[in-house]
Amino acid sequence: MIDHIFMLIDPDGPAIDRMNALGLVETYRRTHEGQGTRNVCYGFDNMFLELLWVDDPQAALSPPIRRTGLYDRSLWRTNDACPFGIAWRATTLAAEPAISTWAFSPPYLPDGMAIAVAEDSDDFRQPMMFRSPGSAPPIDWPPERRGDLQHGCGLGAVQEIVLTLPASLGPSDALKTIAADCQPHLTLTRGSAWRLEIRAEGLNGSPGLIIGLPH
Repeated sequence: MIDHIFMLIDPDGPAIDRMNALGLVETYRRTHEGQGTRNVCYGFDNMFLELLWVDDPQAALSPPIRRTGLYDRSLWRTNDACPFGIAWRATTLAAEPAISTWAFSPPYLPDGMAIAVAEDSDDFRQPMMFRSPGSAPPIDWPPERRGDLQHGCGLGAVQEIVLTLPASLGPSDALKTIAADCQPHLTLTRGSAWRLEIRAEGLNGSPGLIIGLPH
């Protein structure tokens, strides 16, 4: 299962205002101590969208964090880096994607806990791909954490994700595996630049919504 997708944005940038303009409701914000990043997250029934930004470049470039490429990805407008990250969630109902990984132990995680990051993510032109530390979809989070998700704006689960790659770049093996093995369905296409579309279902007769990034 796809747990969440993130995009690197400008610090506290206009992308957040655009989400608000679409009617999306913030589920939570978090500071990643020692990683040099902060975020705002929008929960849907089955996954969430994370807008992420670097607020401490020195921390993001420190030895424990550097390999993730988060700082490099934050400069995607001026280099060839991919601004997106894709996290899968291990479940007891489906086999975990067969992806070669390395153990990432950021300071904000408890001692002994690590995030499995796809080795293919070492190429910053590819998305950062990793196994989420979480094991449950947002609909199963405790009520005080999940709130009403996007039900108040008439949206439920994400039905499909469309990820457009630059025409000159092919998907890595890890990205192809995620697209083949995970739900909601991830469609890979080619275009002039990186682009993400998240297609959410409408509830109780409400129309669905396509969220496009970057705007």
